[in-house]
Amino acid sequence: MYTYSMKIITKLASILILVGCATTQSNIEVDSIDTFNLSNYNDFYININESNISAEINPIELERFKNNLKNALETRGLKYSSDSSLVFNINLSSKDKVQSDRSNFHYSRYYWNNYMYDNNVRTVTENILRINLKDASKDTTLWTVVTVWRSDYSSAIANEDKSDVLVDEIMISFL
Repeated sequence: MYTYSMKIITKLASILILVGCATTQSNIEVDSIDTFNLSNYNDFYININESNISAEINPIELERFKNNLKNALETRGLKYSSDSSLVFNINLSSKDKVQSDRSNFHYSRYYWNNYMYDNNVRTVTENILRINLKDASKDTTLWTVVTVWRSDYSSAIANEDKSDVLVDEIMISFL
């Protein structure tokens, strides 16, 4: 009886973990026009806007992301061509935000401090990646995606695994 109930509890916990992992929300926002279909195109080109890139951005990470996106699109059957009318414009920038965590009290080891105007002010750098998919022959934007992350957060695309996850999420949006 004990082993049977443990099996049921283990199965139930596994299902809960699986459902919990499957329902995590991604950090990307996708928008497209209603008539856009990627399968209507045979080739593509990827353009990185290098004039906008700040010094905080690692160009190796950006090239890795470009190559991952290129490989995923080629796997879908599209050919990479510099003469293509379908252009992925990659724009990456960073901006500083000032954040303030206001607290109504401060606890020290020896006393409570009830100052109402204690603020914890800090500057946080956010990286913003926007990819616009344009039809150059019609000069229209067909599809766009944006994601925001901080360099020290787990959602950063600084390593190859996170870059692959972001490319996978982008490819899913084309379905």
